Amino acid sequence: MPIESFERLLVHSAPAFACHACGDPQEKEAFIAPVSHVAHPPATAAALQRIPRVPGADAARAFFASHDGGAIYTAKGLRSDPGGDDEGIEIFPLHEWGARTKEVLDFWNASEYEDDEMPYGRDDFIAIAHSRGASTYIHWVVRGRHAGSVYWWPTTMPPEKHDGPLAADFGKFIETICTQPVHFLNDLLFCYTRFSDGKTKTQWIPKRYIPDRRSVGIPAEG
Repeated sequence: MPIESFERLLVHSAPAFACHACGDPQEKEAFIAPVSHVAHPPATAAALQRIPRVPGADAARAFFASHDGGAIYTAKGLRSDPGGDDEGIEIFPLHEWGARTKEVLDFWNASEYEDDEMPYGRDDFIAIAHSRGASTYIHWVVRGRHAGSVYWWPTTMPPEKHDGPLAADFGKFIETICTQPVHFLNDLLFCYTRFSDGKTKTQWIPKRYIPDRRSVGIPAEG
């Protein structure tokens, strides 16, 4: 179950990414970016009623019944832009779904993107998560022929009608985040997540996830 992969991630007490410098053609690992994982307490029974009845919803109910969202691969103070948000992946608690979805709708309504040119329309999804390095949210489709699937698109690159999803369902979305974080961040989400060493302007890109950075000589508090 995806929730089990998420739980295994939470027990990593000193996680990190081994990173390479942006633009390095050899992608040599040259910086260790410490990260953290934080999960919220279980959702209430009333909040769980917000979960739509779509294919794959059982995995979502199991997840939120254990943790009402959380933030994983979060890096405190590693962004190069002063005052910027932390990097990482945020899974929104159920009570935030409405407001987060409205933010997407406000943008969509002000844009030129037509519903019938895309895999789903503006009334067919819920915003459920955020890769904090990107400016747009991750969408769980709840209506139409793609109901149950998970999509993401950059502001200027909406999916075309026949484009495939980020994940086939909620469970596969969580499983990919937990077991293939570098693939998820770099390949699926176009490498928006980049860390700073706090000393230079170099943008450091995740190359390898390390469950315990002490195994590579970095103190847990480092």
